[in-house]
Amino acid sequence: MPIADVHRHVQRWVSPELLKQQMEKNNVKWSGAVGAPFGPFDTAPYSRLLKNKYIPTAGQVELSDIFGVHGAAGLTDINLRTYQELLESADKLFLSGQIKGFGELILNNKQSNPNVSFRRKVKIDSAPIDAMFAIADKYKGFVQIHSEDDADSIEELKSLSNKYKNTALILSHCLFTSNVELIRSLMANSSNIYCEMSARSRSHFPNPDSEKAKLWIIYSEDSVKPEWINLIEEFPNRFMVGTDTYNPRINFEKNIEEIRGSLLSNLKPSTIELVAYKNAVVVMRLE
Repeated sequence: MPIADVHRHVQRWVSPELLKQQMEKNNVKWSGAVGAPFGPFDTAPYSRLLKNKYIPTAGQVELSDIFGVHGAAGLTDINLRTYQELLESADKLFLSGQIKGFGELILNNKQSNPNVSFRRKVKIDSAPIDAMFAIADKYKGFVQIHSEDDADSIEELKSLSNKYKNTALILSHCLFTSNVELIRSLMANSSNIYCEMSARSRSHFPNPDSEKAKLWIIYSEDSVKPEWINLIEEFPNRFMVGTDTYNPRINFEKNIEEIRGSLLSNLKPSTIELVAYKNAVVVMRLE
């Protein structure tokens, strides 16, 4: 069964050639859908080598730059030059096929990032994010957002999904929430909200037996939480998978083993192919 990895950071320790080797070895047909916030900042070499099997996006590098220079407050300031340049170039990027969407836009990671200096929480439906949705909506693109399940963040996500009903809003890591009922409600009320399930596996955590990790882990190599399987089966067209290799410690192959070994293998046969790759093909218009 092929896999579409919709949360694959191509950081500087993963060359285009290495990514291609890893994909071929593990039957991962598509990779990407997020940026490389720590470099390389130009992902064009990946697209040149992998052609349409690499899923290019914009926004993550730019938001990282803004946060580094201006702090959290800058992430909601549409007048910053970095935002203006991104928004002005986005039409051309979509038209030329250089991007498929925006992401990963990290807007609330105050609990979910181990690096305190990288944490932030900002208004999600702010002017610059709204502008990205408007552009994505124009080109049938997607927006992938990293948020947590704070009540105000949820309302802001709902506001964007309701305003841009034809634009796919992909929730990175499924909000790092343990609240299955919250995700059920979001999906029941918004047909354009999707979850990708990266960083929810046991191998992703340096201390998987900590209380926080126990809440966030959904699947391991040989187990999966049944309430999540039930939720996926209820909304089989709304889930995707990813590996989130955000640092060199993350074992890509191990992540793929966990995805195949417990998450996918516990789904109905018709659901397996949807979650593994078919949902991504439809939402991201993959070839």
